[in-house]
Amino acid sequence: MPELVQRYFQLLWQQRGMASLGLLLATVTALSGIALLAVSGWFISATAVAGLSLAAAHGFNYFAPGAVVRGLSISRTFGRYGERLATHEATFRVISHLRSEMFATLARHNWQEQPLNSHEASSRLLDDIRHAESLYLSALVPGLVMLLSSLLYLATVALFLPPLALWLIPPLLMSVILVPMLYLRRVLQPQNRLHQQRSLQWRDAHSLFSNLRTLILFDRLSHQSDTLTQSASIADITEQHTSDARQRVNILNQLIQAAMLLLVLWQGLTGLAAGQLEGTLVFMLLLLTLGLQEVIITGSSALAAFALGYKALQRIGQLSPAKPQSDQRQFTDINDGQPSIRIQGLEYRYPSRQEATIQGLSAALDPHHWYWLTSPSGYGKTTLMQLLAGQLQPQQGSITFTGLQPNQIGMMPQQVSLLQGSLRFNLCLHHDFSDAELWEALRTVELDSWAEQLPDQLDTWLGKGSHLPSGGELKRLGLARLILLDRPVLLLDEPTAGIDTERSQRILQRLQQRWANRIVIISSHDIQLMATDDQPLTL
Repeated sequence: MPELVQRYFQLLWQQRGMASLGLLLATVTALSGIALLAVSGWFISATAVAGLSLAAAHGFNYFAPGAVVRGLSISRTFGRYGERLATHEATFRVISHLRSEMFATLARHNWQEQPLNSHEASSRLLDDIRHAESLYLSALVPGLVMLLSSLLYLATVALFLPPLALWLIPPLLMSVILVPMLYLRRVLQPQNRLHQQRSLQWRDAHSLFSNLRTLILFDRLSHQSDTLTQSASIADITEQHTSDARQRVNILNQLIQAAMLLLVLWQGLTGLAAGQLEGTLVFMLLLLTLGLQEVIITGSSALAAFALGYKALQRIGQLSPAKPQSDQRQFTDINDGQPSIRIQGLEYRYPSRQEATIQGLSAALDPHHWYWLTSPSGYGKTTLMQLLAGQLQPQQGSITFTGLQPNQIGMMPQQVSLLQGSLRFNLCLHHDFSDAELWEALRTVELDSWAEQLPDQLDTWLGKGSHLPSGGELKRLGLARLILLDRPVLLLDEPTAGIDTERSQRILQRLQQRWANRIVIISSHDIQLMATDDQPLTL
């Protein structure tokens, strides 16, 4: 059993008191509903029969059945309310622990190697979390209630008409076991395939609209449109097959329920003819069967819900590596001279690719120059940055930092994140800096005028719905963060993207003065920004 699945049931066992109470109240609610329907029908029919003669009408006890009906109504209402409280409380208690452990599992996954930025991966993960959290509420409770209600139904029928109970065992087994298994095989599995096909359709649509101008320019729009239409048609066919399969399973379930009603009617009339059963009890057994069928229909999807939750926990658990990768970078003390970085025979290949992104790279980096990665897109510039920062681990080769420690490396990624908070909070990032240091960093990247125009300046709230920086302003905000951190090694991934050339040159000139005697590595396509002393680093 997967580790995360075991952990789920351990957490559920820890909450066994509340979980058992919820299951008990859910069973009471279901049984009260079944019994209410059966007793009410018997009471009405018995009252009608008693009214046929004056003596029977005077001798019939109307109060006891009426009290039973009211008692069952109260127990059903109380059970339904209490069951919602208990089952949801048990679910929330389990989720409060499970969520933290699931996200801790996800945090151990290397998202740089397999990023969660595709529609299929993100939507699948969200569905998995939802199914995993509802395992008890949507699978265990309705499934166990269905089984307990079926057993008590058979026991009740056996009290009044034992031969009928034997006749009802086969259709009950089909309803409780066969139909859920058919639903699992015929409906749930095509739904998984449909999810993948819809994700492919979304990807084709996104590709079409993202590259619309290029497709029109090179006369490829009709081809891409045909591809999208084809993927949509395949998904529509799968969806139709899934809908047809669901209807067939529902029809089979209804046929089984109709067969149960016919069996009850047949055996009931046979018992009535033999004097073993009263006519009102035959009607009561019919209503008892109808009440059970409502519970069976509700619980028939429990097996599918259990399979969804189990697979979801299994997939989430598989996202975490069995053994977390250790940092393969080497950090050595300096004997003499200045800090340096040595790269020897470095090789890295992403798990989803056959060819290596970086292969046989060797270089020696020191503080005397700035190093520019100017290779075309797809040649591993960002990958090298992540290897140097320790976010990825190489398959071969070594990276040795001399006179440096892991916390002395600062990196500015391509996508600079803006946190929901003030400008001061976005600059400090839980470090303590004075206002003078903050304004000095803003002046270096030419954001001081922009910050002065904000309503509360450094205390102005940034983010969606308030003041949202542009792309170039966000890049300069990322540079200001690195200025404040003041690390000996600085990794800049596309630092001037979205900034005009003249401003980029002015900012880089100030940074070269500020970051003298530091190892600076820049990934950029703007090779015209390179200074005379800068060195290209070719991948």
